[in-house]
Amino acid sequence: MPKVKNHTVLFYLIFFVVFLLSMTSAHGANATDTEVGFKKCMECHPKIQKEMNQKGRHEPFKKYQCSSCHNPHTSNYEYLVRNEIGTLCKSCHKGKKGSFDKKYSHLPFEEGECLKCHNPHSSKNPKLLTARGEQLCFGCHSDKEMFSKKNEHDPARKGNCLTCHSHHTSDYEELVEKSPERLCVTCHTATKKSHSNYPVNGTDCMSCHNPHGSNRNKLINENLHKPFAGKKCTKCHNPAGSANPLGMKSKGISVCTTCHPLIKEDFRKINTHVGDGVFCTNCHTPHASNKAHLKKAKEKKICTACHQDTKERLKDKKNYKYKHPSVIEGKCTECHRPHGSDFELFFRTDEISTCVGCHKKHATFTHPVGEKTVDPRSKGEINCSTCHNLMGSPHDFALRFNQKKQLCIQCHKGY
Repeated sequence: MPKVKNHTVLFYLIFFVVFLLSMTSAHGANATDTEVGFKKCMECHPKIQKEMNQKGRHEPFKKYQCSSCHNPHTSNYEYLVRNEIGTLCKSCHKGKKGSFDKKYSHLPFEEGECLKCHNPHSSKNPKLLTARGEQLCFGCHSDKEMFSKKNEHDPARKGNCLTCHSHHTSDYEELVEKSPERLCVTCHTATKKSHSNYPVNGTDCMSCHNPHGSNRNKLINENLHKPFAGKKCTKCHNPAGSANPLGMKSKGISVCTTCHPLIKEDFRKINTHVGDGVFCTNCHTPHASNKAHLKKAKEKKICTACHQDTKERLKDKKNYKYKHPSVIEGKCTECHRPHGSDFELFFRTDEISTCVGCHKKHATFTHPVGEKTVDPRSKGEINCSTCHNLMGSPHDFALRFNQKKQLCIQCHKGY
């Protein structure tokens, strides 16, 4: 019995050693095969060898694992990558918990264009970036007017964009790292003395200051509200020494229409932008702005802050490829009145007149439209938007349906 037991132990010992040797051998063979496969790739792609010699290499590339990202035979995507670039990258780079799920996204990140900022193989820069600092950001954000002012914010002047901005996503507009009320006071102290004795801690500094640069002292924005320019704060606010100094002297829109009576007439039209939760400062800054009419931002940004359906169509370029040029350019007020209108959808005149103002051929030759026409579905008159969705459509000419048949049979059922 003891002899049999020794044979059994010896058998298992030999088996274990052989197993380890086989695993080691297999691992070496796989590593060798991978490198051999990489050398095969180099026969046609010799320039990639230079990238392999750089210090900062993408981990799969470093390990000769071309097939981690590429299909060696066929693909539906350029460079034979296995999936759309954004989806491919995020399959490994998931970010810290919740870091990719914030409210605002950097446009290239949102659209899956990771290669606008990162090199897929290797780079001499950290994080596989295609360039460093200002050279990277200003490749797209090259607004000369913004970055060529007499007075420049120090981080902007040095190209240290990430001092204030996040690179992928953020919970705050413009991808800033913190809320506007908390961001600036990270470095700056807002004193009462420099703000006419008003307590400005906890307020949005960018309602007066430009965070990049300005031709005015203290980085004040270019266009000034008259009371602000004259330091007549009490035109709108309570006195600095009162119990509620930042409170308004009158209620609702009357604080603005007291000085802007013509706007008050716009607000009395059939369709008006004034309503619950909507106030003049939704669109305008009360102190200083770099935009005309003291607008808070570009028209597209102001309008899509509320009109989320249009925002989604603008973002979704795949399913809503065709849009009116004014929509793409963000020139909403070319067709719509911003305060109020007696016409539907805030058009400047009736819808058909608004459209044929530019599309003059359609005024004499078009599908019947106007008061004498009836849409059999809604029983309302047929107009331009009956067939066109100018905010975005997958069909030519921003048509609501395919023009070959589907559009026509919406009304012409007999065909």
